[in-house]
Amino acid sequence: MALSGVQKTVLVTLAAIALVIGAVVNKVSRPAVLDREQLSQSGIFLFDSPRGIPEVDMLSAAGGSWGKQDLMGQWDLLFFGYTFCPDICPTTMAELRQLVGALPEASAKQLRVTMVSVDPNRDTPEQMQQYLGFFKADFHGATGDPQELAKLARALSIAYIEPDTSSDNYLVDHSGQVVIVNPQGQYVGFLRPPLKPEELSQWLPRIMNP
Repeated sequence: MALSGVQKTVLVTLAAIALVIGAVVNKVSRPAVLDREQLSQSGIFLFDSPRGIPEVDMLSAAGGSWGKQDLMGQWDLLFFGYTFCPDICPTTMAELRQLVGALPEASAKQLRVTMVSVDPNRDTPEQMQQYLGFFKADFHGATGDPQELAKLARALSIAYIEPDTSSDNYLVDHSGQVVIVNPQGQYVGFLRPPLKPEELSQWLPRIMNP
C-alpha cells in the first residue's frame, strides 16, 4: 500500500530522531579522551607511540630467568631501585602497594608490579624476595649482571650511577620514575614520583582499557 505524504514525512522524522538519539547515546557511552594535561597533573606521562624493549637475560627474585617474555600478557609497572635504599625505594614501594589496593579488582588482576634492582652486587634473588615480602606478597623482582641491567635501563630512560662497592654501606643514585609497560611488552609511559595512589587508581583503569 502506498504511503501518503504525511506518513512519509512522519517516517523520515522518526528516522532522523533515531539517528540523533543514537549519536547522543554513543557520545555519552564512549569514554572521554584522556586529557594529557590532567594526566600530567596526576604524574602520568604517556608517549605518542609505544617504544620497544630489548631482550634481556636476568634473574627473577622468585628463581629462574627473567626477561622481556615476563612483560608480555599483562600491564606492568617497573620500578628501578634496590633493597638497601634508605628513602625513595621503600616510599615508592609503599605507594605502589597503596595504588594496587585502590584499583578495581579487575584492573588489579591485569597489573603486575616489578622491582628491578640497580644493585646486583648485593641484591641476590633471595634478598629481593625477602624485601618484596615486606610490601606485598605478589610483587615481583628482577636482578642480573650489570651489562643486562644497563641495557634494560637505557631502553627505559632510567638513569643510575654504578657505585663504588668497596664500602659495605654504599648508596646507589638512580631515577625514581615508574615505567609503564603494555601487554605487548612495549614501553608506553611513566609515573613521576612521588606517586599519588588515589589519583592513579582512577586513571590507570582507563589507560589499561581505553
